[in-house]
Amino acid sequence: MALSNQQFQELKKYQRIIKQLEKIQNSSMNEDQKKRVAKDLIKYRDKIQFITPDGVPDNIQIVSLRDMKKAKKSQEGEDEKQYHNPNILTRDNVLENLIVMKASSHSTDPEINLISTLISLLETEYAPILGDSHIKFDFSHINERDNILKHLENIQRTMKVLTETIEEYALSDKQDFKEQLGRMKNKQSRIFISEAGELFINFKDFLEGINKELTQGGSIIMNLDERIHFNPRFEKSTLLEGKTIAEALAQFYEFTVAVINNINIPTKTK
Repeated sequence: MALSNQQFQELKKYQRIIKQLEKIQNSSMNEDQKKRVAKDLIKYRDKIQFITPDGVPDNIQIVSLRDMKKAKKSQEGEDEKQYHNPNILTRDNVLENLIVMKASSHSTDPEINLISTLISLLETEYAPILGDSHIKFDFSHINERDNILKHLENIQRTMKVLTETIEEYALSDKQDFKEQLGRMKNKQSRIFISEAGELFINFKDFLEGINKELTQGGSIIMNLDERIHFNPRFEKSTLLEGKTIAEALAQFYEFTVAVINNINIPTKTK
């Protein structure tokens, strides 16, 4: 069963606590403290077991976007203190607690993993609000919305092909075949990154136009005064629950801008 973003956040928190407790357990000379730590370890492992009874999925990469950017800035010799200054964070705050997932078990490319995670977040938390059950667009905007959602479906197929190639490459033991798969993997990765850039730009442009028309008093949405409410039987979305349609669309737009600011887009100017 797929985990929600909130569950990923909880897993990350519990794993961090367990790691700290294990350090204490291994270094402490106090037997009473060791006993207390042992009880806490059982408690937090049980919490993880409750969230994911079948074990932590092997495609969870416990790293945040902040950690990735910090590492990149450090490699480039930039001042880490400046990076940690919360006053310089703007739209990045939308992604501040993002947990990056591996695109597949053997995916090691940070850019591919980040983009696949962002697409998954887009699909689970943001794109559903554009459906007719949540927002009733006027006729002129329905086709534009449908075309963008079709683009999302297409990139999911591209991602599936790429992850299959990544796994084949990792598991192949025939040198000639592995070299061929390596070339395929590199080509498919470039295509995936390019299509992802176009996807997020298209969503951004669509939402920017919608929000602009709304601020000018346009009547492009028939049920603008309603709030977003997801059906938990069919939808896993929770992030925009209870927000007004205008608030949800504004936050969706901020998400697309933050994504574009954090991934490499080879095809178009940001």
